[in-house]
Formats: sequence, C-alpha cells, structure tokens
Amino acid sequence: MGFNLNVITDVLSQLGSNGIVPIGLFIIGLIFRMKIGDALRAALTGAVGMVGMNLTTDMLVAQMEPATTAMVERLGWNLDIVDTGWSLMSYAWGSPVGGLLILVGIGLNLLLLATNFTKTLMIDFWNYWSFLACGAIIYGATESVLWAVVATAIYMTITWKWSDWVAPIFQEASGMEGCTWPTGAVIAPAMIGFPVIKLCQKIPGLKDVKADPETLQEKLGIFGETMVMGAIIGVIIGILAGFDPIHVFLLGVNVGAVMVLLPRMISIMMEGLLPISNAAQEFCEKRLHGKKIWIGIDASTLMGNPCNMTVIMLMTPIVTIMSIIPGNRMLAVASLVAVPWFIIPLAYYAKDNILHTLIAAIVVFAVYFWCATALAAAHTNIAYICGSLDSTNTLTSCLSEGGNPITWIIYKILQIFNQTVV
Repeated sequence: MGFNLNVITDVLSQLGSNGIVPIGLFIIGLIFRMKIGDALRAALTGAVGMVGMNLTTDMLVAQMEPATTAMVERLGWNLDIVDTGWSLMSYAWGSPVGGLLILVGIGLNLLLLATNFTKTLMIDFWNYWSFLACGAIIYGATESVLWAVVATAIYMTITWKWSDWVAPIFQEASGMEGCTWPTGAVIAPAMIGFPVIKLCQKIPGLKDVKADPETLQEKLGIFGETMVMGAIIGVIIGILAGFDPIHVFLLGVNVGAVMVLLPRMISIMMEGLLPISNAAQEFCEKRLHGKKIWIGIDASTLMGNPCNMTVIMLMTPIVTIMSIIPGNRMLAVASLVAVPWFIIPLAYYAKDNILHTLIAAIVVFAVYFWCATALAAAHTNIAYICGSLDSTNTLTSCLSEGGNPITWIIYKILQIFNQTVV
C-alpha cells in the first residue's frame, strides 16, 4: 500500500496542474453523462486556458522576481529565515504522509457531500497540495502521522465549508455559475481579508472613495486603462530596482502584456469549464433530486479581474518591503510567485475597489508573515525529513501555505498540549 501511495503522489507531482486539469475535467464530464466528444473538447479547452494562464503567470514572475530581488539588494536587508517559495509544494507531495492524505481528502470530500455538509466537489486535484502542505508542516512539527491526518482533515473541512459560503459572491461577479474555488490559497486570505474590506466599507470617507478600474479610467483616461497602468507600475518597479533604461522599458511592456493576456487565457478556460458545470447541474436535477453540487476548480480562473491584476502589480514590491514589519524574520523574495493567489478572493468582495482590496491585502500578508515565522521550525524539519536540507541549522519558510493561519492555529493547539517536537 505504501508503494502504491508513493506512486500516486509521484505521478500527480510530475503531471502538475497542466496535466491533471484535462484528465480531471474529462473524467468528471463522463461521470456527469456528457458525450465523449463533448467531454474531450471541454477538457482540452479548459487545459488550453490553464496552460496559457500558467505561461502568462510564469512570464509575470520571470519579470517581477529579478526586479524585486535587485531592489532588496539595493536596500541591504538581511533576515535570518530563508524564503524557499514553492519548495513546500514538493514537501507536500513527497512527505511520508502525502499519499495517505490524498486518500483521506478524496474520501472526506465524498463523505461531506453525501451528508450535505458541503456542496463542493473538489476536482482540482493539483491544488490538493495546499491541504497536503498543512499535513506536511504538522508532520514536521509533531512527526506524528495521526496528527498530520487530523490537521489536514480539519483544514479541508474548514476550507470546503467556507468555499460554499463565498462561492455565490465569486459566481455572480465572474459569471461562472455552478463553480467554487475550494483551496486554502483562496479561503484563508478571504477569512482574514473580508472583515477588513467590510470595515473599509463602513469607515466615513474611506467608504466613499471610488477606486474601481472603470472610475479610474474615466478620471485618468488612457492612464487608467489596465494595460497602461500595468506598464507604468512595471516601469516604476524597474526604476526602484536600479535597472538601466532599456530594461526598465522592457519590464513595463511585459507587465502591460500580462494585464492583457491573462484575462483572455482565463476566458478560454471558462469555455471548457462551463459545459462541465452545466452538465453537473443537469445530472443533479435528474438523478439526485435537485441536490446542489458545485465543481471545485482552480482559483486562477478568477485572476483576470482588472482590480485583481492592478493590486497584484502593486503588492508585489509592497510584500517585499513588508518583510521588515515587527515580528517577522523572513525576507520575502521566492514567495513572490504566490502573490496573485492571495489577492484573488479580495477584489470581488471589495466590489472592485482597488484601495479597499489593497488595504485588505496588506493585512492578509502581515498575518501570513507572522505565521510563516512561527512555523519556520516545522517547515525546516519537514524539509530535512524529505531530504532537501542536510541539517536544521538554517531556518526556512515561505508565505504560501507556509504561513497559512489555519495551519498555525492547529500547530499552536498541538504545542499547548505538548504534541510538537519543534
């Protein structure tokens, strides 16, 4: 059984999101009685959108990360926890409990569906890694399979229930009926950011600020267009990084291009997802007596919102600057690849108000910085267990999932009851 579980996690890890998405969509399409040709077309269309989306996001990271790194070097900051970015993903899949947690997750999702606790059918198998990361960190903290399983199950249950509650907001704003976005990368920031946005919407003066992309475009003309704003932000970051004029110009052009390309890639992916979502609803109406099932998909499908894109560009350098907040010991550089996924849930709830979204994002990242610092010892230990570190002398951590507050709360509870080894 252990060998088989390791094979499963290894295959899923190698396939990545680009490989898992078409397979998952095709299987789900067949389950919901779509014709083979229709299911295949929908799955491949969704995959094309996903590939284009990932290529565009990779382009954004390739442009922004060197600029931010250069900016940090100019400032001369030095903190003692090393930011390892997406490396936690490999620990999630490759930890001693990774394969077991996949089976626990699938079984738990079906159980929660059957008992009507949730409407979410989690087909976004690649993003199971966010749940596996929780299990990996708790295993690193406790070296206990039991506590890793319990923690992951709690994390999944909270995430899927919250995804039910917030899905209607995202469905209405994006037009993607019958879908939900049930990953920790979206739900935990929403749990922190939504109350902040609600407060912004009640504070006199602040609540009346019109900062949506349409209003800005009306006031600023061409300089308020998403593409032009992206180019301007890119130029400013290039100047702060100390780039020469040619590279400053190229950074502006490439960031502007991302602002145009990403929404178009997402619209392609939606062409594939919606037929499957509609088939799921028809299936439930006919065979499950109208039972509601929402298809859990990748949160990247929400990224193309203009407010989202603008705040993502603004927050990329701000996140690095936030590394010096009191109580944090990690310099955020590698984790900048994850910035978009923190912003995704906030813009829709803020009704596209860029200022409110930005304020909420700053609060969200502050919490993640503190949690990433607190979980550094556990993060370092699981890296050592997985063979990525020769010793635990140098502390490592990251923002995405490495600073997830749900994981931190579980860790603190276990620590209070003396169940942790680090």
